[in-house]
Amino acid sequence: MILIKKRQEPRVLREYRKTIGASYQNMHGAPSGRKDEDGKNEDVYSIVLNHLIDEQGGLCAYCMKRIPDYRKKPAASIEHIDPQSKTSTEKALDYSNMLAVCNGNRNAKTDDEITCDARRGNRHLDINPLDGSTLIGIQYRNSGKIYSDDSEIDRQLNEVLNLNCEAMSLIKCRKSALNKMLSIIERRHKGDREFYQRLLAEYEASRTEKPPFVGILIWWLKKHI
Repeated sequence: MILIKKRQEPRVLREYRKTIGASYQNMHGAPSGRKDEDGKNEDVYSIVLNHLIDEQGGLCAYCMKRIPDYRKKPAASIEHIDPQSKTSTEKALDYSNMLAVCNGNRNAKTDDEITCDARRGNRHLDINPLDGSTLIGIQYRNSGKIYSDDSEIDRQLNEVLNLNCEAMSLIKCRKSALNKMLSIIERRHKGDREFYQRLLAEYEASRTEKPPFVGILIWWLKKHI
């Protein structure tokens, strides 16, 4: 999990909020006046979601796995930092309250197989990917496990978001991503801290597509610079 730097909200959302009966639920199917690359009408929800996905470098705000373009496969959704079921209509349409997340394996048979917002539901979270101060204590092990020495944050990582989900192989995926980066470093750039700095700047840049599970890569680079 890394800090997400917000861009300006899409114009279509600003315009939608001015319409009579505007609500988060009604964003689904609400006409935007735009068409996708196949010439089909795009609703307000899909435009906002794709804007969020691009803003996050193509990754889920919580587990950091790759999430597909909503226009091609609806396997992503909008998450509210302050749950929309517990807040006002205005807050539910506030772009600063929105993140893009993967589907969290929400159709799984058991709760242990579900992750991210699908697992969270409307439970409280102290972790906020838009507030770097809430992410400071989040760390990784070389095994790929995400954790925190703060017991409450660690509980939320595991119990609320299930970010070490075995069924989804999240630990193994992080370890694989780390090993891939380390293999490149070992072959050509071992001990080259200037290279580490360049790589870190690339991974933290706000307008680039990011590699899946980039959080553990940033953690390792900062640890070794």
